[in-house]
Amino acid sequence: MIWAGTGELMGHRPKRTTTVTVDLGELKAPWQTWCEQQGVTPSHALRNALRQAIDRRATGTSAPRLRLSPKRERATARIELNLTISELAALKRMAGHEGYVPTKWLVAMVRTKLTGQPQVGQPELETLARSNQQLLALGRNLNQIAKVLNAAPQNRAAFRVEVITELSRVIQAHTKKVSDVLRGTVERWHIQ
Repeated sequence: MIWAGTGELMGHRPKRTTTVTVDLGELKAPWQTWCEQQGVTPSHALRNALRQAIDRRATGTSAPRLRLSPKRERATARIELNLTISELAALKRMAGHEGYVPTKWLVAMVRTKLTGQPQVGQPELETLARSNQQLLALGRNLNQIAKVLNAAPQNRAAFRVEVITELSRVIQAHTKKVSDVLRGTVERWHIQ
C-alpha cells in the first residue's frame, strides 16, 4: 500500500474512527429544522447534546457550577455585546416584563447560569417578601397551637401535635430558603 503525504491511500481516504451513523427515522426532518433554527450543524448540535448528557450523568448536574464565597465584590468589569435590532427589542420587552432593565436582566441571567442560584427581579422580590411574611405569621400561629396543646394534654386527641410541629419546621425551612434567595439577589458575591 502506498500512502500519500496527507495520510490517504492513493485515491482513498482512511476510515474515520470518530464517526457514528445513526438512523433518525422520523426525527431527521425536525432535527435538521431545529439545527437550522439554532444556527448550528447537526453534528455540532449532537456533540453538544452528548457532552451535556455525559457531564450530567458523571456529575449529577447539568453544568459545572462555580463556588461562591461571602466576600463581597463590586460589579465593575464591562463587556460589549452585539445584538440584532430584533434581538435587542425582544430583550427589552422580556427584561421589562420581568421587572428589569436590559443590562440587569443580562447580568442576572449570567449569574444564574454561572452559579445555579436564582436571580429575581423587583416584582419577584416583592412577592417573595410578602410570601415570607405570611409564612412566618402562619408559623407563629402553629407554634401557639402547639404550645396550647402541650399545655393541655386533654386536647391532644383533636390534633396531631407531630404534624403541626413538622409543618412548622417545613415553613421555617422554606422561609430561610426564600430569605437566602432574597439576600443573594441583593448582595453580590465573589465567584471562586
